[in-house]
Amino acid sequence: MRFPKFALLGLATLGLASSALANGRNPGSLLLFPEFDNRYSHLTLLTVTNTNTGVNADGSNGTIKVEFVYIGRYGTGGAQLNCLETNRTETLTANDTLSLLTSYHNPNHEQGYVYAFAKDVSTGKAKAFNYLIGNLLTLESLDQLEYSMNPVAFKGFGSNPAGDTDADGDNVRDLDGVEYEPVADEIYIPRFIGSSVPMHAAVPGLYDSELLLLGLSGGTRFDTVVNFWVYNDNEEAFSAQYQFRCWDRVKLRDINGVFTQDFLHNSTNDAPNEIIGANNVESGWIRVYGGNAYSTAENIDDPAVYAVLVERIGGYGAADLPFESVATQTNGDLLPTTIFGDPSGNNHDNQ
Repeated sequence: MRFPKFALLGLATLGLASSALANGRNPGSLLLFPEFDNRYSHLTLLTVTNTNTGVNADGSNGTIKVEFVYIGRYGTGGAQLNCLETNRTETLTANDTLSLLTSYHNPNHEQGYVYAFAKDVSTGKAKAFNYLIGNLLTLESLDQLEYSMNPVAFKGFGSNPAGDTDADGDNVRDLDGVEYEPVADEIYIPRFIGSSVPMHAAVPGLYDSELLLLGLSGGTRFDTVVNFWVYNDNEEAFSAQYQFRCWDRVKLRDINGVFTQDFLHNSTNDAPNEIIGANNVESGWIRVYGGNAYSTAENIDDPAVYAVLVERIGGYGAADLPFESVATQTNGDLLPTTIFGDPSGNNHDNQ
């Protein structure tokens, strides 16, 4: 296990990364939605909004095409899919907003993630159009809210006067600082509540949080090993690993026992007065970063990954985007389909 990268950064690297960081709150050209859930009794309401007002110096009217790319990890009945892709394109005029139920937009997949990117209305090419914002709303039927979160927004960089972002012409969206902003090197989750031990398989514990994991280097034929530093409420650090392909939604207690109430209370030197006001409940925080991603033909050290915590207490859920490190990875790609990863050779981090 390596130490967190922030201890190794020089000032030059910090300056470069800071100038290219979207922080997830600014409009962008590509929006990464960490999940969609089309399972029975679940609904995902996805929104993309075009903030362009239609008053542009180049005379354009602010209309843009947006391609939605669904990456399906699980199909009907929970059948595993090899990160299958389904594409839909919609047109948004200036100040337009589009909301859709993913089960109607893409009825072929049950679970996975979505990214949406701007395309030129005339040419259909991926375009730098940093006006897109959005939201993801998860419901249990249309009358019961579960949680809501924003997508991760990536700024696009046009490679010519037309604003094309596909600089290497491979029809893969590169999160490399040339086509789009790079992915954060580390993900910081400021709090998790330790998981309860379930009474039996059919009855979850009171605290039963889950982690959304996205592998953003290599592509559909790669497995990703993600590393964790898990801190209890008294600054003690524990390491963990988890392997997945493309996308996963996994219970914290199934990643490693360090995430459980029992371990945090009985096997660590926890702070007895935390959580303040609820000192019978154990909590901690998490660093998440890529270990390696590999196929039968290629290995990528330190791949780009993303993670979002969905906290669950009883029958209720809550989620938000995590914090991100200033340091970035330039080896993110959406989404190669070969065992060799990015066909243009952007498999390895350049920073």
